[in-house]
Amino acid sequence: MKKIDLHVHTNKSDGTFSPEEVVDYAHSIGLAAIGITDHDTVAGIGPAIEQAKKYDIEIVPGIEISAEWTEEKQELEIHMLGYFINWQSQDFQKKLDDLSVARVKRAEKIIEKLKQYGISLDMEDVQEFAPSTESIGRLHIAQAMVKEGCVSSINRAFDQYIGNNKPCYVSKYQLNPEGAAQIIKEIGGIAVIAHPGLLNLDFVDNLIHRLVKNGLDGIEVYYPEHRNNVITHLKEIAKEYNLLVTGGTDCHGLAKERILMGTLDIPYELLEKMKQRIEGVRS
Repeated sequence: MKKIDLHVHTNKSDGTFSPEEVVDYAHSIGLAAIGITDHDTVAGIGPAIEQAKKYDIEIVPGIEISAEWTEEKQELEIHMLGYFINWQSQDFQKKLDDLSVARVKRAEKIIEKLKQYGISLDMEDVQEFAPSTESIGRLHIAQAMVKEGCVSSINRAFDQYIGNNKPCYVSKYQLNPEGAAQIIKEIGGIAVIAHPGLLNLDFVDNLIHRLVKNGLDGIEVYYPEHRNNVITHLKEIAKEYNLLVTGGTDCHGLAKERILMGTLDIPYELLEKMKQRIEGVRS
């Protein structure tokens, strides 16, 4: 069976592998295709496509956009994946630049909040783990916290301090999930909700119902932390709304302590269905 992994990060956002290293590793484990889905940047797509010319492997140009859902004083970070996007669009790049500025401001606010809990970091500590200031995210802050001995692990950093609704959490640029889906659609892409099984499933059902009206194309069903009952439930929702089923490991290289790429058996036929959908949209 030809296998794929449609959720992979490079060091152009918060992965530890360069785009070239990502492609080399994907080839070494026999993947037929990978999706380059860095956070709020397309900088890794071009180098990955060039490197893939050495091998018989497909690169799906993608992105992962973070959005905020806010209701009744509760905030949740919702991630939207975009596939087959027009990643060279200048208008799209301008929107990504705005998101990059927002990432820097958010990181600065998180660092200030951490000081209230006796954790003293500065931007230089965090930037050591980021390819550029503009790409800084919470994972880079967590990595700096581990290096400085503030926490024992990246998971502890998120669970105790900087995860959703934790004491040092800071909302991102106010882009709602519908807006993120629309941005992806505007650049000719397929909009897919990322790892919904990490959220309350009743909430996910309502969210997907709402997003379908705003152009949602698919659900990331296969994901390392999705249990079998969650996968079954998400497949049923996808069937109900005629949504695509996708999957990926959310690989960040060694940032999550082990390489996840290729650890799920995601069949190539899912990518074929995505191609059929995008051809139908563009015809």
